[in-house]
Amino acid sequence: MTITRYLHTFLDIFYPRYCVHCKCSLNNSCEMYICEDCKKKISYIIDTHCSRCGTILGPYTIKNKETGCLVCKSKHFYFDKVTCITHYDGVVKTLIYKFKYAGQKFLFNALYDIINTQNKFNGLVSDIDIIVPVPLHWMKELRRGFNQSEILSYGIQKHFLKPVIKNNLRRIRNTKAQTLLTKGQRKINIKNAFSVKSPELFKGKNVLLVDDVLTTGMTASECSRKLKESGAKFIHLFVIATAEYNHDLNFLDG
Repeated sequence: MTITRYLHTFLDIFYPRYCVHCKCSLNNSCEMYICEDCKKKISYIIDTHCSRCGTILGPYTIKNKETGCLVCKSKHFYFDKVTCITHYDGVVKTLIYKFKYAGQKFLFNALYDIINTQNKFNGLVSDIDIIVPVPLHWMKELRRGFNQSEILSYGIQKHFLKPVIKNNLRRIRNTKAQTLLTKGQRKINIKNAFSVKSPELFKGKNVLLVDDVLTTGMTASECSRKLKESGAKFIHLFVIATAEYNHDLNFLDG
């Protein structure tokens, strides 16, 4: 038994560990947050997905690099490409919710492990210049204690060794949750919700825009619009999960 295993056994006596999703005991296990059974149930995106909007595609789906797939060809997104790691359900849904809303900031480690498992970083734009987290309004960040996208950005930074530019793209309006609104209301709600403090930091840059969950894409698109207005050349959206097939989205915005 290794020293680490001895330490876990000792600590389990006083601070028993449980899987954050199924609540089973993790005593006598090397797992810290989720059990092996729950890990196996994570629905990774291994099928082909639309590189423009992230929608999972069937084998015979027609898509185009510029116009996208049947889902997004009629939409106008300002980001150029998107990479998603998992579906937003089950274990991942629990982890993200508790990470963001239950004050369990340490669950970033579990989410980061999920990102690393898929090793999709090689498929991202090879010449990323900067990493930009989707911002929270200062009131929401103060209440939560952190910006989850910012924490994810610093984790991802290890793979790119590029600077994380925070607080330059800012959310200037404390908007309502997008998922509580109709399609038309969402556009109005998020319109001009962001601003850029120093446009020169984005001019001519290939940007990796980081968020936790992709729902309608409107928030990320509005962020990308401001980045493009500031002179950004290319924007690759990176998210942990896509909620395209999940209708229980009431707490996802921000």
